[in-house]
Amino acid sequence: MAIDKDKYLELYDKHGANVAAACKAMGGMSRNTFYLWYREDEDFRDKADAIKESLIDHAESKLQELIEDGNVTACIFYLKTKGKSRGYSEKSELELSGGSKPVQISIDLNDD
Repeated sequence: MAIDKDKYLELYDKHGANVAAACKAMGGMSRNTFYLWYREDEDFRDKADAIKESLIDHAESKLQELIEDGNVTACIFYLKTKGKSRGYSEKSELELSGGSKPVQISIDLNDD
């Protein structure tokens, strides 16, 4: 079964970490099989997580290229996501705790 898992991971990578697309490419493998493997096989889970992380790294590098090219939308997106602590946000977030679970409240500062 390890061979099937390796083949699946190749397809998972090829299909951009899309579970359904990789399952279909495996000949109609059930999504439940993926989630069973993910839950029960630490090595498989680590490899699947590494694939997802590499896709995020790739997207971040493309975003950086757009920023370097002067793409204003990319700059704004970056500041709204990575620059929140410096005030680049349209929302104010407040985290309250009063028990075992924190409560999170978001307030939209737009007048829309």
